[in-house]
Amino acid sequence: MGQARNKTGVDFEKMICETKGWKHVPASPKLFWTGTGKTNFDKIVSINFDASKFVPTDESTFEKYDAITDNGDKVELKKYTISKVKKWTNYSEPIFKVASENTIDLITNLFGHGDLKLARERYNKFVNEVFYNIGDDILKNITQSNQGVQLIDGFIPQSELEYLWKIKTGWRGFKRLSIMFRVK
Repeated sequence: MGQARNKTGVDFEKMICETKGWKHVPASPKLFWTGTGKTNFDKIVSINFDASKFVPTDESTFEKYDAITDNGDKVELKKYTISKVKKWTNYSEPIFKVASENTIDLITNLFGHGDLKLARERYNKFVNEVFYNIGDDILKNITQSNQGVQLIDGFIPQSELEYLWKIKTGWRGFKRLSIMFRVK
């Protein structure tokens, strides 16, 4: 069963599309990273935790939108009000993250050789280093892949929005890179 927050967000997206006559065609960034292994976590180990070697490959796609308007414009839909996005608000978490027990087990074994505390320390150190190597090009590619953001109470075009990367402490103390946005 999915998160309740996610379900209400999808319901909102469908309602907006139905109301406006748009197509509900969600697209999310799919980032593929250098290194070897099945998962991004395997790849991190394969590059010996060197964040400078952890870069997106040419297979990556950066598009992020939820709808296509009747004239073909791509639009991101967010269940926020304009007043909420006058302050920095979460936009997306397109970079790897630890968010489940299965991931905790994997990270504990790969990064900490069975030691959860060591795994969290190594993981969080890597996230901090990736933050300084990630670059504005990824941010720009993701955020500029649509015409703007449709909110509960209005549309904000890209020209009136600004974005930044932020490190947030997530589930069970594992950090995550988030894209934040606000109205200029």
